[in-house]
Amino acid sequence: MLFTLSFAWALDDSIFFTPGGDPVSYEALVANGTITGRDGFLLARTSQPETLALDPEVASIERRRSGLVRILPRPGVDDLALARRLRHAPGVEWLHPDLTWALRPNGPPDDPWLDQEWHLDNVGQGGRTLDADINAPTAWTWATGAGVLIAVLDTGVQWDHPDLAVIPGHDYLDKDEDPSPDPAYSGGPHGTGAAGIAAAIGDNGYGVAGVAWGAEVYAIRLIGGETSTADLYDSFVEAVDAGAGVLSNSWGFYGCEGVPAAPVFTEMYDYAENNGRGGLGSVVVFAAGNDNCNNSNDAMLGNRYAVVVAASEGDDTRASYSNYGTHLTITAPTGILTTDLTPGGYGSYDADDAFADGFSGTSGATPVVSGVVALMLEANPRLTAKQVRTVLADTAEKIDLEDGLWDEDGFSPYYGYGRVDAGAAVAAVAATAPAAPTPRLLRAEVPADRVFLAWEAAVDPDEDVQRYVVSWWVDGGGEPDEVTTGATELALTGEVEIGDVVRWTVRAEDVWGAGATSAETTFTVVAPLEAPDDEGEDTAPAPEPATCAVSDRSAPLAASLGALVAATRRRRRVG
Repeated sequence: MLFTLSFAWALDDSIFFTPGGDPVSYEALVANGTITGRDGFLLARTSQPETLALDPEVASIERRRSGLVRILPRPGVDDLALARRLRHAPGVEWLHPDLTWALRPNGPPDDPWLDQEWHLDNVGQGGRTLDADINAPTAWTWATGAGVLIAVLDTGVQWDHPDLAVIPGHDYLDKDEDPSPDPAYSGGPHGTGAAGIAAAIGDNGYGVAGVAWGAEVYAIRLIGGETSTADLYDSFVEAVDAGAGVLSNSWGFYGCEGVPAAPVFTEMYDYAENNGRGGLGSVVVFAAGNDNCNNSNDAMLGNRYAVVVAASEGDDTRASYSNYGTHLTITAPTGILTTDLTPGGYGSYDADDAFADGFSGTSGATPVVSGVVALMLEANPRLTAKQVRTVLADTAEKIDLEDGLWDEDGFSPYYGYGRVDAGAAVAAVAATAPAAPTPRLLRAEVPADRVFLAWEAAVDPDEDVQRYVVSWWVDGGGEPDEVTTGATELALTGEVEIGDVVRWTVRAEDVWGAGATSAETTFTVVAPLEAPDDEGEDTAPAPEPATCAVSDRSAPLAASLGALVAATRRRRRVG
């Protein structure tokens, strides 16, 4: 992040300006370690590069991708001084020095017991050599879950725990806004333990790190007494409305015999899918249960929007108690060191009662997957819930190949699509949205026989732009027309009439969805010119033939999870 000055800049020769016009101190950036220096060039976005090329202090101009301009000052010219002056040149949108950076991947957090959290990175931990972990360090090079809210619907979460960042939600048992666990309830520590697996604070020099150690927890108390079907529905709606990207549910019903499905179950999931994250969908993660039985008839788990989690051991085999069936989505390791109630709870770890080891069951596996989902959502906030579910399945690791009963579609009734691989899942989705394309047609009047919309190819660090979507409309003409094209221009000749005032915008889309939309551009359609101007100064620009640069990278969304079988179970319990 650039360091914006809060003091007078006029006398500081190290000043340049951000694209937003804020003054920035080059010396402060270097002193803070934000940058390593500058290479002597200037970078600019301008509609009149030829004007800059004529400046006496400019040696040359190099055109870069998508219309970006790189300027070389003449020998002896101070690049910072030139940047301050040229930013006011005609046609310049922004202009600043070309800074140099020393980039590095995000490393693991510094939590002292990280090496005991074998499920995150198993190799070499505690003498283990089995590759039964979720490959978390690879995922952390892209994301830590920062900015993502994980709703933990459980026995409550200790909201002042020293290694958790908790936002208190509702208590559906006591009917108040304090979702703290009931210490008298034997399962009281359960929600705090699940929260720690998903999102214990990382890199704070204390305790453990959750899978998504930069995420926050939204606590809802739902377990520890009788709750109603209405409470179940309300808890989902509350979590979604609070902004949760993930709803983590380490609970279920007793037994596997099943009861008739309740319509409210469907409506709960529908609300999360259609209303979560501004319509992109909140991801619902559920424990498969611990009865060692086939619960394919569980209505709560059979919903097509559910991510249902089975449990695996440290040797990548099925936990003997883990439920199985056609509804499973994925498997995660369990038996984990995590956060605990202070005081009380399950016990203590290394004489600190804020932590306990061996949190197991599908209850422990579920927040592992919830944390992975949070990492995915930070790495690519444009993901839909459906894309998350598909990528989780596509990138899962097939385990227990001899006894897993894997079918030709890569599905196992014991493991779903496999053991979750955080590194692969996050790498598959990590992408930056394309920037807003820059319109090239900027004339106020355009002849009716040469109406073309044209724009520069969108800047996209991932280089996976697939198409452009143009919205155009005539003042007073009703709803905009929307046209999708692989080119960087669109002909409207014959679509508009003399006197029409045309307005248009354009956005780029990649495999994950839409990028930013350009500023609105307006022109008036006028009568055709009687004769073309040899100099080309009085005609609308005829766009050069162009095609959209489509990346060879294809969307990693090949497998379909399919519809999961619906069914019921009887009484809710800790999963």
